[in-house]
Amino acid sequence: MGKLTDGKKTIEIFAESEKESITNKVAQYSIQSGDAIIDHTQRESIEWEMAGLIFGKDHNDINNKWLQLITWQFAGNVLFWHGAIYKGDLILENITKDYDEGGFKNAIKVSIKFKEAKTVQSSFVRVQHVGPITPPSPPGLWVTVVAGNTYWGWWKQYGTPIQTLRNWNKWPDRRIPIGARARVK
Repeated sequence: MGKLTDGKKTIEIFAESEKESITNKVAQYSIQSGDAIIDHTQRESIEWEMAGLIFGKDHNDINNKWLQLITWQFAGNVLFWHGAIYKGDLILENITKDYDEGGFKNAIKVSIKFKEAKTVQSSFVRVQHVGPITPPSPPGLWVTVVAGNTYWGWWKQYGTPIQTLRNWNKWPDRRIPIGARARVK
């Protein structure tokens, strides 16, 4: 008898078979003599499969257990399997209900495929937002460009040399974009 649990709810399954499969992706190209072969392989996710029976008092009880499996699968819950194989950090990849012998009065046949849920620790610290933050104003005086603005006109109005205006704003003299923000002082 095995148990599948998310830590809150548990489903007992009479496991008839359990299988563990580990696949390694190996590069299909030549490796230069002397290179580490480990650099040309990648471990894929580990898979577990089990087949067995879910028992219950009646068909309604069995159906509720089946619906719990569907809920865990849909939500992507991390589960633990305690059977011949004892493993945590699993996600249901595939669940199958089988009535190949016409079904049983107090049990259903199930096949379940699990995948390893790889989790990592990160040094990332989430920053808490404490309220609206006003961005700092860039230094100098800024204007919104309107049709007819030129570097020459800004030089006459604000006294900033034309070459300085070109250096700050990086636009060609005849292509100052309307609606952009331009530094003028």
